Amino acid sequence: MPLLKPRNLNHVLGRLLAAVIAPLLLGTLALLTWQTSQENRLAQTRLLALAHALVQASDAEFDRGIAQLQVLAASPMIDEGDWQQMHRFASEVTRKVPGSLIVLVGPDGQALLNTVVPWGQPLPNLWKLGEQHKEALWEGRSLPLSSGNLSRQAFDTGQPAYSDLYYGVQVNRPALSVSVPVQRDGRSRYALILSYPPAVLQEMIRSSVTVPEVRAGLVDRRGVVVAANGAAAARLGDKAVPITTRPGALHGLYRATSRDGTPLMGAYAVSRKNGFIVRVSQPHPGHLFPTRLTSLAWLALLLTAFVASVVLAGLLSRRLARPLRELGEDVRVGRPPPPERDTGIAEIDLLAQALRDGAQAERQRVQEQTLRTVAQNQEALLRQADRQKDEFLATLAHELRNPLAPIRTSAELIRRRAPADPVVERARSIIERQVLHLSRLVDDLLDVSRITLGRIHLRQEPVNLGEVAAAAVDAVGDAAAQAGLVLEQDIAAPPPFVNGDATRLTQCVVNLLNNAVKFTPRGGRLVVRVMRQGTQAVVEVQDSGVGVSADNLHRIFELFVQERHSGHGGNTGLGIGLALTRRLVELHGGTIRAMSAGLGHGSTFRIELPLAEAPQAAVPPAAPQARGTQEKSAGLQVLVVDDNRDAADTLADLLGMHGYGTAVAHDGQSAVRAVQERAPDAVLLDIGLPDIDGYEVCRRIRTQPGLKRQPVLIAVTGWGQQSDQDAAQAAGFDAHMTKPVAPQALMEVLGERVGR
Repeated sequence: MPLLKPRNLNHVLGRLLAAVIAPLLLGTLALLTWQTSQENRLAQTRLLALAHALVQASDAEFDRGIAQLQVLAASPMIDEGDWQQMHRFASEVTRKVPGSLIVLVGPDGQALLNTVVPWGQPLPNLWKLGEQHKEALWEGRSLPLSSGNLSRQAFDTGQPAYSDLYYGVQVNRPALSVSVPVQRDGRSRYALILSYPPAVLQEMIRSSVTVPEVRAGLVDRRGVVVAANGAAAARLGDKAVPITTRPGALHGLYRATSRDGTPLMGAYAVSRKNGFIVRVSQPHPGHLFPTRLTSLAWLALLLTAFVASVVLAGLLSRRLARPLRELGEDVRVGRPPPPERDTGIAEIDLLAQALRDGAQAERQRVQEQTLRTVAQNQEALLRQADRQKDEFLATLAHELRNPLAPIRTSAELIRRRAPADPVVERARSIIERQVLHLSRLVDDLLDVSRITLGRIHLRQEPVNLGEVAAAAVDAVGDAAAQAGLVLEQDIAAPPPFVNGDATRLTQCVVNLLNNAVKFTPRGGRLVVRVMRQGTQAVVEVQDSGVGVSADNLHRIFELFVQERHSGHGGNTGLGIGLALTRRLVELHGGTIRAMSAGLGHGSTFRIELPLAEAPQAAVPPAAPQARGTQEKSAGLQVLVVDDNRDAADTLADLLGMHGYGTAVAHDGQSAVRAVQERAPDAVLLDIGLPDIDGYEVCRRIRTQPGLKRQPVLIAVTGWGQQSDQDAAQAAGFDAHMTKPVAPQALMEVLGERVGR
């Protein structure tokens, strides 16, 4: 390769310049080509969007005419055959669209009325006129004299029909028509035709297309121009220039040459209703570059720079040797030339600057790519966290329900044993109430996202505010005692009632009491008051704590806003309790406000709710009813399937106390075998079993051969969302009950489905 080896600095400079100029030239050409391609794509996208918009606008014009005809078709004057009155009514409709007319056609094609023909004058048979296929010349263009038996199409199809452009004899100009059948008792009795001038569509297109160089036109199914804007070469009645369209396609792109010889690129859209085509186009020179002059200018500039650099290379070889070596070294090691290195030679400095700019652009690209990658990763992490949150909430609810089930069943067993010890009975009642309370909170746990968005489901029922306050005091009593506080309650007799959710209202009072415990020093005093004031029920929580500053009395209920109390144990919390309390109170139709004389003077939080009537006292069920239930269930066998042995055993004991014969299984395979061997009347089946899930167990039992009869299958599970209920129904369960199941509800379901 001795001939390719550079002999001196001139050759080196020449080759260096060639290496720089050639890629620059090619890159410039490629950039120009890409820019032109992008501009063409963008223009085509805009044209296609405009074509779709114009199709929708033209369909709206046709729909407006059809709507007018359908109103006329419903007129009782048609049923009465009062054509003269119908003629006057239709004429009033056509006055709103100058140049329009309405024709009523009989089942034989005879026109019964025409709004542009005075009443009483003879009218032609439109079907016979359409069969003659006559044409007329209008401004040198040949147009059919008939709308193509439009009314016959409406009769035959029972649907609206659309005409192509034709020459209206009565109005002496081109026209378009739509026709609708007049149906009575499921049959087409007559047909109505609305004819109107294409100027309506012409004006719509001209007002919609505001770019001077854009050409737009509406073409009917015969390829005749119905309307066009001023930039279009074709006019009303002209045959449109043929374009290539894909069969069955409702839109697409095309290239064509207009009547005036202009190359066009355009887009078309086809109406689904009448088959008319909207064409939108603009001039397109067909070059790879924006303009030939620009391309030649770029090429000449680069070539001139290259020749001049080669000529000067010999003159500047000594002066350029060192900076070129340095520049070559910079390029070799991949670092940008330092900005302080100035050779005084524009070409070399330009090359150095180009290398610096390229390095800067690459750094910026890497940074942007890194930011995009980080953003994508963060978004993926957020989505994953959201999924994990939903899965966590569902799993947590399930896991909490599982231990609640045997606790509630055990409480029911204690109640059924009717202990004589009042302490035991009181403890059982507390367990039962707290289990019910916790069960409802577990249900609400699945709606935590809705709570954040302010969409909280309230269980509306009459609520005793005295019981709400007492429950809140019981919940906070131990914490207050440990903090060295005196907790008192002052409840009016009789206590007021409100309509609302007892759990949520208790939560409100508990939140206020917890705040009071946090911010009241040892030896302080807390008071909960429940009273009536006019039409309002009032709950007040007063403390002798650190108080609230005047600036924060209104802001304290905003999310994440809290009164900072330095030196009070750091008990500031997250600032969401009072905000949630205010939202819950407002959802109950009430208000909450804070009162304080200032820091160090304690505070009072006051909830006001609309009063409601106290409900009538509930009558406890009579004891003989339970004996009747036992008699009803005597001899019936129930299989309890649950991997939680406590839950299975306690539920079996409860069923035994109600007179059912019971058996227990702790996995899916054992449950399938037990059904085959024992043939129980009912199966209470958990879903989350250790070997196969309850859905598969249900499907196997339903398809098990040799069973004399299918047992009643009831899903008793901690999975209680709507999707879980749907899955249970699809698997073949007869009922779905969510843990912890109310014993009375379970006995009612068994009595209804098994004891029949």
